[in-house]
Amino acid sequence: MILYSKKVLLPLILLFTTLSVLFLYKNVNPSFPSSSQQSRSNSASFSIANTANVEQIEFTKKQWESCLDSHAEPTEYLSIVIVTRVDDYAGNQHHRLQNFIDSAYLLAEKTEEKIELLIIEWNPPENKRRVVDAFRFRRSKYLKYRIITIPKRLHDIMPNRGGSKLHEFEGKNVGIRFARGEFVVCTNQDDIWSHNFHNAIKSRVFEKNVIYLQHQAHHNIHNNLPPSIVNLDPFPNDDVLYNSCNLGEQDWGNYKLPPPITLTARNNPDIKNRTTTMNILEAADQAGDFTMAHRDTWKVPRGYREAGGVAWMDIEFICTAAWTMDIGIVRVNPGFTCHQEHENIWEKNEDAKNDNRDIDMSKIERKEKKYMNKAHEWGLENYNIYEEGVKCLEFQGGLVW
Repeated sequence: MILYSKKVLLPLILLFTTLSVLFLYKNVNPSFPSSSQQSRSNSASFSIANTANVEQIEFTKKQWESCLDSHAEPTEYLSIVIVTRVDDYAGNQHHRLQNFIDSAYLLAEKTEEKIELLIIEWNPPENKRRVVDAFRFRRSKYLKYRIITIPKRLHDIMPNRGGSKLHEFEGKNVGIRFARGEFVVCTNQDDIWSHNFHNAIKSRVFEKNVIYLQHQAHHNIHNNLPPSIVNLDPFPNDDVLYNSCNLGEQDWGNYKLPPPITLTARNNPDIKNRTTTMNILEAADQAGDFTMAHRDTWKVPRGYREAGGVAWMDIEFICTAAWTMDIGIVRVNPGFTCHQEHENIWEKNEDAKNDNRDIDMSKIERKEKKYMNKAHEWGLENYNIYEEGVKCLEFQGGLVW
């Protein structure tokens, strides 16, 4: 009986040991693909399972095109677009951007709507870790991540009036062009989502042919912070992060948007009814932190005008949308985001103040002037982005596998 047991057990032990070695080798050696990896590599949609191995993976052009494919019909309800580079902008950039990423995760988890976070990594510093390596991306079945990287060599051949290392609005146009969401919101890495936005997403209140704006307090406030400006510690727990931007009581699932407003370049004393009409500079203040529209509506004014990294294109875009293209404007107050407080850097850099303040907005309102990108010359359509080295990475988040 004992000899029989040994004869049976010995082959089983050898088989178990062999399978264990193969399993360990597969997980340690990135060149040893699993069947699931092979199926992903050969499929039309290529999503990376293990972002730790991204530098060892060679993407075919077909896989690259698949990653950039915005699809004829939206695959997500919402695309969140930001432009960033890991250069410690305004100090403590890492924890503010991490809070932003975690806030997007909470938005997906709590609303249970399909969302993509689309990060445009613009001209990444050569001596810094890339976004995918430097931040935590948590897994949710409702959330997908994509990172489109614009390399230095492409940045260097683009117009650059102020010597800026990051082109915010050119980058947001890239996101608008490749977004997969039915609705696309362009925001910034310092923002987190309010309960109002959670409720609006859950209520599905948004419509086509409307530009959505919000109220947010001025960013030069650093003491006695108003509700829409917050100061968070690094890695707050989910409850702290979620509740830090509670701008009002909610009737969950029944969010109501205010009616559209009329915008004007006239000053407030000249506006007869300020409940239905707002000065453009007041209505579009801080629009860089939140401007949202249907994916098709963004393309009617052809995104933000591209003029070589020029600032304040967010306000000019609203002028063009409202007055040149007659698109409706809805502005919510209290707003959809809270801004994480930080030092004002841009205002101190005189060389970077290449804004468009000389444009006469009243002429746009009277339809005497219009400022738009030429057709097919925005969002990098006029560049061979494959040859120029633009990268795309799509993944689900989570720890390694």
